[in-house]
Amino acid sequence: MELQQLIEPSDFIEGVRSRCAFMKNDITALSKGCQFWKVRSGTDWYLRRFWLDTERMCLRYVPSQKPFWNSCPTHVDLMDITEVRRWKTDFYQQIEKRGNSKKWLDSALSKKMCFTVVFGEREYNLIAQDEDTSSLWLSTLKRLVCIVRSVHHENQYWIWLRLQFRKADEDRTGALTFKQVRDLLERINIKLSRKYAKDLFNAVNVDKKQMNGKQVLDCQEFLQFFRNLTKRSELEEIFETYAVSDSAAMTADELKIFLAQEQFLAVDTLQANALISKHEVSDAKQEGLLTIAGFTSLMKSYDIAIEDHQKLFQDMNQPLSAYYIASSHNTYLKGNQLTSKSSVQAYIKALEQGCRCVELDLWDGPAGDPIIYHGHTLTSQVMLTDVLIDAIKPYAFKVSPYPLILSLESHLSKKQTRRLAFLLSDILGDMLYATPVDDSMKALPTPEELKNKIIIKAKKLSGQTDGESEANESSDDEEDKNESDFDDSDDPADGVKSMDNTVSASYVIEDLDSLADNTANVGRSPEECDSLTNKVTPEELSTEYATRDKEIRMKNQEMENQRKLGSSDIAKSSDQNSSDVTDSDDQLYNLSDLVNICEAKKFGGFHQNIETGRCFHISSLSEIKAKKLIRRERSSFIQHTSNQLVRIYPKGSRTDSSNYDPSQFWSAGCQIVALNYQTSGIYKVINEAFFQVNGKCGYVLKPAVLRKPKIGEIPEAEAGLSGSKVVRLQIISGQNLPKFEKKVIDPYVTVQIMGHPADRLKFKTKHVDDNGFNPCWKETTEFRLRQPELDLLVISVRDKDPMSDDDLVGVKVVPIKSLKSGYGHICLLCREGNPIPNATIFLHVSIRDLPSA
Repeated sequence: MELQQLIEPSDFIEGVRSRCAFMKNDITALSKGCQFWKVRSGTDWYLRRFWLDTERMCLRYVPSQKPFWNSCPTHVDLMDITEVRRWKTDFYQQIEKRGNSKKWLDSALSKKMCFTVVFGEREYNLIAQDEDTSSLWLSTLKRLVCIVRSVHHENQYWIWLRLQFRKADEDRTGALTFKQVRDLLERINIKLSRKYAKDLFNAVNVDKKQMNGKQVLDCQEFLQFFRNLTKRSELEEIFETYAVSDSAAMTADELKIFLAQEQFLAVDTLQANALISKHEVSDAKQEGLLTIAGFTSLMKSYDIAIEDHQKLFQDMNQPLSAYYIASSHNTYLKGNQLTSKSSVQAYIKALEQGCRCVELDLWDGPAGDPIIYHGHTLTSQVMLTDVLIDAIKPYAFKVSPYPLILSLESHLSKKQTRRLAFLLSDILGDMLYATPVDDSMKALPTPEELKNKIIIKAKKLSGQTDGESEANESSDDEEDKNESDFDDSDDPADGVKSMDNTVSASYVIEDLDSLADNTANVGRSPEECDSLTNKVTPEELSTEYATRDKEIRMKNQEMENQRKLGSSDIAKSSDQNSSDVTDSDDQLYNLSDLVNICEAKKFGGFHQNIETGRCFHISSLSEIKAKKLIRRERSSFIQHTSNQLVRIYPKGSRTDSSNYDPSQFWSAGCQIVALNYQTSGIYKVINEAFFQVNGKCGYVLKPAVLRKPKIGEIPEAEAGLSGSKVVRLQIISGQNLPKFEKKVIDPYVTVQIMGHPADRLKFKTKHVDDNGFNPCWKETTEFRLRQPELDLLVISVRDKDPMSDDDLVGVKVVPIKSLKSGYGHICLLCREGNPIPNATIFLHVSIRDLPSA
């Protein structure tokens, strides 16, 4: 069958077709389908026929016969596939050990027969009948997914409209009646009067097509209906201001004037004509003219963030202590801190998101190899070797070439500590940074000097007898557990803060903490949320967890007894598994030899650090202890972090893996502010936005005031500050905002400045009734910022609801230092941090510097 017959003729499909013509034979083969074993565990094998549905651009399979109430999706859209890869070593070994493959396969199980299709939080683990079939599907799906994503991004808006048309065309006639059009509009959050909708319908129904006696619109007519509907008066006003010679079109010279005066862009005539050619959709571009349609397209292409900040633009030759470092807490966990799974995939996901400091919580393994899990809990275990082989080594520098820090929290015996040192050296080899340090070192190496190097963060080991615990950070952690988890006295006041900072509207009183608490529990049952909430102490956890805790203690005691009684057997197993690592080899595999520029030290206070601290020392502090220190000794804290690394981790009562506000610690110079990467929510979005700049390399240069404290930290109450800025923000309109269930939303916008304590300000627009499609606010606010380099602009859209809490519609976070003046559209993210298709807010930004006092 020819490729052209397999794919529906539309703009999107045509785009895919033109790019994958070179692999049409492979696509034809996948469309015919093939049988695979769909494997869930060592015992659950299901023979399923998979095939590529090229009409719907999805991967399908024939499911088992299940009752309708237990049905599950039997297809996955190609756009939803995030990765197609070979099986991970740990899963393959698990299946191989079970030996069930001999029952189902004609030949021996081979890793080359296995591949995984990852989509969202789910995956298909498949086994082909032979290696050739597996390779064909693996390579073709990977290439096809890449092509589909590329074309999708280019045609996203019109693809979305066509998909809405298809969904509304339930009887598959290829046309919609007037009632179906109105129903569709309501589904996508548009509420029009019947008369206005009918006028638009009749205007585009040129051919007067009818079905069953009713006039209908085909897909192209519906798209024109939508074009007429989406005319934007706010853009037309701007357009008419500069289209002086002809109100219907803008010349290249007029476009140059608009770009210079409003967008602060200097372009020549050649560049202006290139923009017209790119964005104009009509024949007017042949005459070098830009119509309102082309102008709308041009304005949609502008953001309010500086494009160059998306690239690597900062100086990477400063000491490591001069940078913020994207960091993860308990990286191995996929969920809460008590019962969730530990996974190699969690490390891969964090590294693919640009994380540059991951945590390994190490405990003695029963076979002589260390394991990773959250000790004294019911979280599952993962082998250290699997994490190093399948995650750290292949993914360490896949996204960023700058150094990766392995933060080791070790609870290992001396023998398994040697095993740890051997595995790190053997598996990572030359990737490890091995240059020794001494007390003469005045500053840490630079990220540029540490490119493609892995740094071990741990305590250097003192002389201990075999069997003694080597808890590298546990001493600090245990001490911090005694700190009150409810001491929030240092949080910024939540009341109104005017200070003549705004020129219009009222302030929002609620804080983002409420949103963070809600998003941490997305997808959990009410019972689970209650038992895992971070508003209770560990002693107040439910009876279920008290029982589980008792079981854990009994299990750990049993393991400890077995370890003591069978230490010789474990030692023998450890020796065999470590390629004859014996006591005589102690010096060859010494963990302390691998620790250099990130030597973990217990924090003993700023005065003690002045006497004994070295630039290569690093302390770990809980969020509670760090907040107290910042509140009481902010200047000393900043002085300390100017030369030494400090790591912040979540307080112990965050058993639900919720996150804290990282900006409060960044503003005091803390470099390694560790978040739970597995938990979505506003603070995860803030963290992602903060590290989105500088090419997403995971390193962001700290402001000079924090790198060189002699410049002086700025007191909160001081006025007339050098380097201060005034940011004037006009919230103009919104486009294609999502709706909740069957309700058309009443949206409003909140603007919040987060970062330096003196700059924490808020603003709120009025709400717009019954319009999530193209609401218009045209409200302006102005902020005077004292430390703009430390501040973040958080723009969120909410749905006004008089009966309950206002729901979050979407959010966007932009560092103030990355803002640029001019008009622009920001793309909104959902509470999970994923882009909302076509949902934007149209803004105008004006930034001016204040003169020094």
